[in-house]
Amino acid sequence: MRAERLLRLLLYLQTRGQTTVAQLAEALDISPRTIQRDLEVLSLAGVPIYSIRGRRGGWALLPDYRTRLTGLTPSEVMSVFVGATAHVLADLGLDASSDLAVTKLIASLPEGTRREAEYARQRLLIDHAGWDDRRETPRWLSLCREALWEEMRLAITYADGTEPFEVDPLGLVAKARTWYLVAARTDGRLRTYRLSRLTSATLTTTPFTRPATFDLATYWTQSQREFQASRPSYPITLKVRDHAVHRFRPTTPMLPTDNNWWIIHTDLESPHEARAAVLAQAGAAIVLDPPELVTLIHQAAQQMAESH
Repeated sequence: MRAERLLRLLLYLQTRGQTTVAQLAEALDISPRTIQRDLEVLSLAGVPIYSIRGRRGGWALLPDYRTRLTGLTPSEVMSVFVGATAHVLADLGLDASSDLAVTKLIASLPEGTRREAEYARQRLLIDHAGWDDRRETPRWLSLCREALWEEMRLAITYADGTEPFEVDPLGLVAKARTWYLVAARTDGRLRTYRLSRLTSATLTTTPFTRPATFDLATYWTQSQREFQASRPSYPITLKVRDHAVHRFRPTTPMLPTDNNWWIIHTDLESPHEARAAVLAQAGAAIVLDPPELVTLIHQAAQQMAESH
């Protein structure tokens, strides 16, 4: 366990550069005291690690130092070769490069590890596309990627009707089949823009300085939490047949009842969304609570019967 912890610490410093003890403790989920002790162990073991004192100080490795760790465990091999997301690479124009990189990586592995890689590739595939494959066409993706790489400001217009404005692009996120641009407004506020809702985008000639403290993964995780906390909530209780339970996302453990039915507590955004979700199950979902939703279901069913 300690060897794995030291390895994680070493690789983090190698990829992130100068870092404080507090940042290391948060990133690796280890106490600052343990981090400090592990740093001393690495130093005593001959790893060229050094501390930088002062307000902007921290710990860092010598610039040219690289570990010589080339071994991969079977589970690590499987995570590398199964974890590729083909449609994301295709959107970025990197699918051909990815195939070539995988071939080169497999060829460089030891014989035993190479067999594990081939075994995983031939038996496991993760396809993130739905059957209808309603993937948005990332119209402005190439331009946003260029702005990110060149660190040049973008002038964009959004579908909410606002006037054109400029942003500093900080990251691109592919969530399921949808692309988002994370950017900073000129007043410093961070915002997330859905690429399909951009009505125009132009690469300016104005460079910007990327904030040294910005971390895309941290920002995205926090923004998702804030979004979930702010979304409208309409809790309901249903009695659902077993073949339809996958249509709902339970907020508490499901309770079995008689004849292959389940009691499910779930949370939707509004009474109208809940009504549509229940009616779509054609009798395989029965509303138990709240009473107002029962009334809405009765009214909708009566209207449907009259219109047919």
